[in-house]
Amino acid sequence: MPSTKSYDNLARVVESRPGARERLEALRRETLLEIALYELRRAWDQSQAGLADLLGITQSAVSQIERGADLKISTLRSYLEKLGAELRIIAVFKEHDMEYPVPLRIGESSTPEPVRR
Repeated sequence: MPSTKSYDNLARVVESRPGARERLEALRRETLLEIALYELRRAWDQSQAGLADLLGITQSAVSQIERGADLKISTLRSYLEKLGAELRIIAVFKEHDMEYPVPLRIGESSTPEPVRR
């Protein structure tokens, strides 16, 4: 019978290495950025046809949104809202270690406050 280590033991060994936590967190953030829209839809157990009904568009239009490389913010916001999410965009200025929320609706009166990272 092959020897196996428990995940918890392996995780402790990996995380004990210098800089491992930071590298793992960076990898987690990068992976989340790469989640495709269709994976989000499927994670919420929603079909293209069902989401199309909610958006008032055709199933093929949902397919085009999910394959699109250059979406309009309004389209992405609507898509995510129908899945129960809120779209937030943050401008990150790494050099100054600052983040600024970006208003998504034209004419929003509030000036976003910077957030120290």
